[in-house]
Amino acid sequence: MIGDNNSHELIQEIKNLSSNLHRRGFKVLFSWIPAHVGIRGNEQADAAAKSAVVYRSEPLPYADIKSALRNWMLNIWQNNWNLEVDNKLHEVKPIVTQWTSSLNRKYEVTLTRLRIGHSRLTHKYLLFGESPPVCSRYNVLLTIRHVLIDCSSFSRIPLKYFQSIDFNLSFLLGEKPHANLFLFLKDIGFFNGI
Repeated sequence: MIGDNNSHELIQEIKNLSSNLHRRGFKVLFSWIPAHVGIRGNEQADAAAKSAVVYRSEPLPYADIKSALRNWMLNIWQNNWNLEVDNKLHEVKPIVTQWTSSLNRKYEVTLTRLRIGHSRLTHKYLLFGESPPVCSRYNVLLTIRHVLIDCSSFSRIPLKYFQSIDFNLSFLLGEKPHANLFLFLKDIGFFNGI
């Protein structure tokens, strides 16, 4: 493994990728391959590679630096987000991207509460020091996921609104939430509890 004494960003990125692959069961082997002296094409490739690292006096355009930094930060953010598998929002938004926003504040607040799994109905007990609410049919904790996906108390209703019984939170609450989501929540009497 590469030693920890080098802080060059490319080496750090290689180390991070290697560690991630190792955690997933891959074996990564690093080996040094010297220049191919005497082979014309390889010598030209080596010379081109060496010339690429020579200091250039022209400044880099600001837009290029900004774009590279943004991509680098998004990559780090995505790698960290990939480790957050128990996070309620991760199931809804597995890829780190900027979502479009509507101009309707009430719609956005309601959708955000659903996405992060916090609603008045499922979390008001925290404010009053009460026990967490449970599903009256299954005696399990009442969660947004339980109401939208798991609870069969509403098993016929999703077909009416979503034309499917095989769906997930990302399908309902993802970047483009299902058009009938709020109608469904009103029909099952859950909308006002959000």
